[in-house]
Amino acid sequence: MSSPPRGSTPTTMSSIVRSSLPPPTISLLIYPCTLILGSIFSVISPTAAGFHAFETDMNPSAAPPPPPNYFARKNNVFNVYFVKVGWLWTTLAFVSLLLVQYVLVKPVAQRSRRVGQAIARYSLATLVWYLTTQWFFGPAIIDRGFVITGGKCNVSVARQQYQHDHEGGHGPIRELEHLFTAAACKAAGGSWSGGHDVSGHVFMLVLATAMLSFEMWGVYASEEKEKATDGSAKGGNGSSSALRVWPARFVWGVVGLSWWMLFMTAIWFHTWLEKWSGLSIALGTVYVIYILPRTASAWREIIGIPGF
Repeated sequence: MSSPPRGSTPTTMSSIVRSSLPPPTISLLIYPCTLILGSIFSVISPTAAGFHAFETDMNPSAAPPPPPNYFARKNNVFNVYFVKVGWLWTTLAFVSLLLVQYVLVKPVAQRSRRVGQAIARYSLATLVWYLTTQWFFGPAIIDRGFVITGGKCNVSVARQQYQHDHEGGHGPIRELEHLFTAAACKAAGGSWSGGHDVSGHVFMLVLATAMLSFEMWGVYASEEKEKATDGSAKGGNGSSSALRVWPARFVWGVVGLSWWMLFMTAIWFHTWLEKWSGLSIALGTVYVIYILPRTASAWREIIGIPGF
């Protein structure tokens, strides 16, 4: 077993080492396994394989086939009201844990530091999500990457809409394909094609579920540490555990549905590389926020470790 990181406090790091809980880093293996399983299914399933065959067809005039599965429809209710606003659900789940674990239960002396560090972790994850998928001094990082790798808005349909709205049906449309983000291109009736389209769904779903899972691990580790310190669950611990039940169920509900939508994304949408690039960005963020603090004492003092 490796020695505790330099600069760590004996109580905190020895509690982590002694914890009987499995290291949360092991759970990260579920993400590449999910993408591999989904990709295999998309190849061996005749229905899924036929659906993807059309996507690789370079004939833009061909009419797209109907989605073969409810979850292959981009307008399915889970995609529209859960994934599309996924960070809202993630935020609600995080706040429920924050209120219970760091405000309602913990001793007053520990609250300010715990709350501050938890908010710092959430804020950093939110910043990465926002810059990657929403805005990065203009188009988001994903959109900028798509354009840099040769992608553009297919103006065959967007041309008519743009001219009608902005030029009265007349005039040039120079650089039209460079004016769009993916969302704007779609809104104008164009198609976003030709570049490397990092899967924003994979990125967001992995980052959100990993963040919530690590925070929940902190809840369980904190309870275990309290029991080890006191020798048994006593005093307010029983009521504290009861207070955590419903927030925990909500969090795991969000995590479970997010995993299912990740699996559906792995089957029905994006190429292999697009899915794995989204996964790489998400896991890199998780490493900085939740794994690096275990070995970098200066960073740990700022961002903390859930439950310690």
